[in-house]
Amino acid sequence: MSDKSAEIVTGLVTKEGSHGRRTYNVAAKRALAELCRRPGVSVAAMALQHGVNANVLRRWVSEYCGVKPVGTQAATQGAATLLPVTTSMPSSTRPSVSSDSCIEVIFRAATIRIRGVVDARALGVVIDCLAQRT
Repeated sequence: MSDKSAEIVTGLVTKEGSHGRRTYNVAAKRALAELCRRPGVSVAAMALQHGVNANVLRRWVSEYCGVKPVGTQAATQGAATLLPVTTSMPSSTRPSVSSDSCIEVIFRAATIRIRGVVDARALGVVIDCLAQRT
């Protein structure tokens, strides 16, 4: 623990309540929050080291260092808007399907013939259902 960090620990808690609630020194809270802003410093580790709940320490960092928690309106105001995306194959690479195309599925003693354009996902569901009845 550094000298500055040791100073914060001694002056952090000003009063211990009867139900476990503590009152903290504002200057010590601000100093601890500033320490958490240093590169490579883990807020959770600092909280553990100083006997403070990590969520409380994150709130102090937000309060005293001007860092807005992710997901707040202020943090997302300038965010880019996601747009729907559709994809399609160029016409030169699309398989040609004629209206007279046919798929045959032989299952047990029956032949299932499907004509025209077939949705592969729907066909997969039909085949799965047939396989379950075996």
